[in-house]
Amino acid sequence: MAFASGYGNDSPGRISDIAPIDNVSPASNAASKSIYAIEIVKIVPSDNDEYLVLQNKGMEDSVLERWFISVDEKILLSLPRIYLGPNSEVELHIGNGNNSTATKIYIGYPSPILDDAGNVSLIDESGRTMVEKKYP
Repeated sequence: MAFASGYGNDSPGRISDIAPIDNVSPASNAASKSIYAIEIVKIVPSDNDEYLVLQNKGMEDSVLERWFISVDEKILLSLPRIYLGPNSEVELHIGNGNNSTATKIYIGYPSPILDDAGNVSLIDESGRTMVEKKYP
């Protein structure tokens, strides 16, 4: 099961704009280990409905809070708070949508950002690249 809250991206930021956050959600050893089980398993560039799929391949719950998507180190979009249970997936749709669910989240950026080939990264609240995937 996946869950997200807090949507909206009016304009992309830059990686250099990330400031470390001192007041981050408490993390246990299990929680900090579980984020390393998150993978980008699919990237679908499209002019109409581009998205990527995140999967928690671990045995523990993972919470991505104050994380970002970076595209080719040029575009930075903030993510809503995402909860991923063990072995669960969530589709992160870049564009707008009215029907976000536990497994399909619309980030709300107004235009396509994924080229036919490139690199997508997940950046944590301190600016560290935690997951990276080249595509196609």
